[in-house]
Amino acid sequence: MTFAKKMSLMLSLTAAMTLSAHAQDAQAKFKLPHDARLGEATLPAGEYTVTLSLEGNTKAYIVPAGKGAAMIVLPVSTDEYASCTASSVSMHRSGTAWSVSSICFAEPQIALHFATPGAKEALASAAPAPVAVAEGR
Repeated sequence: MTFAKKMSLMLSLTAAMTLSAHAQDAQAKFKLPHDARLGEATLPAGEYTVTLSLEGNTKAYIVPAGKGAAMIVLPVSTDEYASCTASSVSMHRSGTAWSVSSICFAEPQIALHFATPGAKEALASAAPAPVAVAEGR
């Protein structure tokens, strides 16, 4: 094998290792003190493990510590420059209902933001602006 081929192979392997290291999953554990909505599902109060996947579309796998179904959630937006010092979950309260608004992973410093049900309902209930219609003759 020539020097150029060896160098090309080494650069290809280095690039592949760098890209796979960037796509490594981050994991965090958290405890919800209240039942909370996340997307269309409701998470019962309890302990969960969330795993971040950056391959393809950014998504989070949420697995309850005890019994219950695991779920895959897609964020509305992702902040790749989050400044959380510890992995955390932010919740939003609307009346007596709680929802998960974001999950921040300290190690890769990435935050996933989710739609809150109140914002979605307010958007859905907004009436369209009146439009003037001209009649043709």
